Amino acid sequence: MALPLEKIKGLTPFDEVIDNVNYILAEAGAAAECSFGNNILTTFNNRRYENKMPQSCYQVLAQDCTNELKFMVLLKKDQIEQNYINVKIADIDIDLYHKNSEVIIKVNGMEIPINNLPYQHPIAPIQIKPKGEGISVFAPSLGLHEVYYDKNSWTIKVVDWMKGQTCGLCGKADGEIRQEYRTPNGRLTKSAVSFAHSWVLPAESCRDTTECRMKLESVQLESQIHIHGQESKCFSVEPVLRCLSGCFPVKTTSVTVGYHCLPADAAQNYPENIYDKSVDLRETAEAHLACSCTAQCV
Repeated sequence: MALPLEKIKGLTPFDEVIDNVNYILAEAGAAAECSFGNNILTTFNNRRYENKMPQSCYQVLAQDCTNELKFMVLLKKDQIEQNYINVKIADIDIDLYHKNSEVIIKVNGMEIPINNLPYQHPIAPIQIKPKGEGISVFAPSLGLHEVYYDKNSWTIKVVDWMKGQTCGLCGKADGEIRQEYRTPNGRLTKSAVSFAHSWVLPAESCRDTTECRMKLESVQLESQIHIHGQESKCFSVEPVLRCLSGCFPVKTTSVTVGYHCLPADAAQNYPENIYDKSVDLRETAEAHLACSCTAQCV
């Protein structure tokens, strides 16, 4: 492996030598990369799918899934389809979004003007600097080599020693594409849409119009089904995005999910621990992508 030593000249040095070493190794090809462009998400394992995003809801793109939880990268789209990126590193929040054709950078709520870049965090080994038409955040010693953001695309790179220890829409970076669509509860789904929606951070209230107005819930199959010769009622073992109470959908999409079925005359309605149940059949359900709420919403 040839190290791009010429890159050192262009670096604003980190305080620690190990940060520069991690940076150089990642630039040499040791980093796992996840990216988004032209409405297609490419995972760390190079699997591609269209991410049908709900409006104003954060999704987990990538996070450290060890007990240390060193970083988390979140994405949401606003009402005019602009991307917002939020990078969480320890107790530091970095927001990247567009306003009036310019990238806005905020660190713990404080805006960092573009002409003040490159920015070095005073305590943590985090660096922010311009790159091409966008902005990059670097924190290699914390496992997050780079988060790049511009108006139409984003890229996440994790350092080599984080491979196999990440989760989220970008996957585990372990080279195993057959188990790429793993949801937060550990279930493996066959649907890219169901997988993507499982990583949505649901809402607690519908009062704020700029926030997510959806939740994840098990849904009942509406059609009549006969399983093992008897009429059955079936419930999804994979959560489906639905509007909060007091809200109604204004944009939807179809998602194929697994269902667990009970005899139609069973006293039990929704089975306990539905997300742990076996799959009896797979059918489509309606997932909500945008909601409008009444004054009575809660």
